[in-house]
Amino acid sequence: MFDFILGLPMHALVVHGLVVLVPLLAVLAALFALVPRWRGPLRWATATGAVLAAGLAWVGAESGEALLVRISQVRAASTDFELVQAHVDAGYRVRLAATVFMAIVLAAAWLLGPRSREDVTTRPLEVILAVLVVLASLSLVVTIVLAGHAGSAAVWSDLG
Repeated sequence: MFDFILGLPMHALVVHGLVVLVPLLAVLAALFALVPRWRGPLRWATATGAVLAAGLAWVGAESGEALLVRISQVRAASTDFELVQAHVDAGYRVRLAATVFMAIVLAAAWLLGPRSREDVTTRPLEVILAVLVVLASLSLVVTIVLAGHAGSAAVWSDLG
């Protein structure tokens, strides 16, 4: 089920979607958290993006498992499985980071409302959630970069 889409490895398609989506979503989530007057327009786009990113992270991990089985059968002799295992471990961290990011963004979308320009009071919950959203955004971007680097090392290490 998680092997191919139209003859192409699903894993490559899904992870490239994450590589594009996550940095854009991280900026969107940070803007949602840090600019109270933008919360209304950004609320549902940010929440939907967080759910999509988490879903893609889970599909990426599952499709990676399917790809690993195929590589083990077809290219076992020419594959550096230590590099592959480093990528697998990084992929699990992406899945965890995306799930945590989704939970924090959904909580923020639920609890943080837009404010008018006149309302300048800062609420402790607002500050805590804004900090958590920004930290979760950064964490997800870093884990995506590290997983991508580990994946490219596993794929391209034998080229020199």
